[in-house]
Amino acid sequence: MAGNDQKAHAASKKEKREIARERARILREQEAKRQRRNKALMIGGALVALLLVVFAMLQLLGKTGQPNTGTYTGTARPAKIANITDDYGIDVNAQGVAGKSVEGAGVLSVYSDYTCGGCINLESGYAAKYHQHAEAGELSVRLYPVATLNNPISDNATAAMFYVATYAPEQAWAYNDALFERTAKTVKEHASHPTEAEFADIAAKVGVPKDVVNDLPASIAAEDWKGVVKSATEAFRGKNYNATPTLEVNGTVDDSWLKDGNVEAVIQAAIDAGKK
Repeated sequence: MAGNDQKAHAASKKEKREIARERARILREQEAKRQRRNKALMIGGALVALLLVVFAMLQLLGKTGQPNTGTYTGTARPAKIANITDDYGIDVNAQGVAGKSVEGAGVLSVYSDYTCGGCINLESGYAAKYHQHAEAGELSVRLYPVATLNNPISDNATAAMFYVATYAPEQAWAYNDALFERTAKTVKEHASHPTEAEFADIAAKVGVPKDVVNDLPASIAAEDWKGVVKSATEAFRGKNYNATPTLEVNGTVDDSWLKDGNVEAVIQAAIDAGKK
């Protein structure tokens, strides 16, 4: 009898150990499920937060889907660009006229997206120097508007710049400067996004003729002008350029300023290239 009792007791202890192990296994599985569930909730929460940020950015950058032409009643003009180089550059002379250059001067090419923070900083810091050297006959500037950041402000501003260069070349450089002033308010100061109508208002303020201004909102909203923007941006990428701003001296990229921030040296290199 004693032997049987010992065997029964041993079996009971073994069963208890197995039960304990099973309970531990169940607890581990439950904990693993809980951790997976919490991780899924965290990822889901992060995705929701990301979507909210994207939505806010799209609101900021004006993805309304419908053009806002305001009180302008004009129609879209043909996207037969003029005063523009084959690779979508816009030469400007000392008077700011598109399609003209400063004779005998070296060429500083500036590739910019109007909503690029670095481009805005470059413009605000050096545009006055560009004009100064152009007026002195020392420098010719070639503007390359591109839309690399894939947002409606950039698309519309770039289309508007090509439109003005084509139909109101005398005001081209002034319009470029004014566009940067306006987009800086959106990008840097979180102001409202400019509408198609406001791009026309800006054109009017720099002296673009009334008939050209009236047709600007409908033009930049038209697919043909959007196609010009797309082609200009593709030409930029076709040169294996990926980021704006990009600077060239006499057609050769100069990225020395990216290392030391010395934009003045690049400007001087363009001036010196003209002297040669």
